[in-house]
Amino acid sequence: MKMTRITTASLLMAVLASTLAGCAKEKPLPPPPPTAEEIAAQQREERGKQSLMEGIRLYQGGNYFMAENKFLAPEIWEASTGTQLQALKYLAFSYCVTERNAQCRYAFERALQIDPSFRLDSAEDGHPQWGPAFQQASERPVKPSHP
Repeated sequence: MKMTRITTASLLMAVLASTLAGCAKEKPLPPPPPTAEEIAAQQREERGKQSLMEGIRLYQGGNYFMAENKFLAPEIWEASTGTQLQALKYLAFSYCVTERNAQCRYAFERALQIDPSFRLDSAEDGHPQWGPAFQQASERPVKPSHP
């Protein structure tokens, strides 16, 4: 009888092992293809980021007015909130370095309307031109924007 019990246990282990091995060989299903809406959103984001990067390049080259046009391009405003916030930050910087302080503050106010938790990096916050403009904008009551 003991011999039968060992054989039954061995048989059970063999069946269990083959079942588990079969599961391991099954490949997971591939993710579904992106929807038309997802593809369109990805394309809008890519165009927005391209405009943002071109604007930053122009800004860093001292071409402030051309950079501002890029930061205000429709492609940016069709992209994600993160892209819009970056554009507004650099737009504010451009306004500040060209001594248009009211526009600088307004660009920061707009960023805060979009995202009330928007903040400058520590190095940016201490800048003598746009640090005070951001401080003034952040002290004003802001109504959040609804996209």
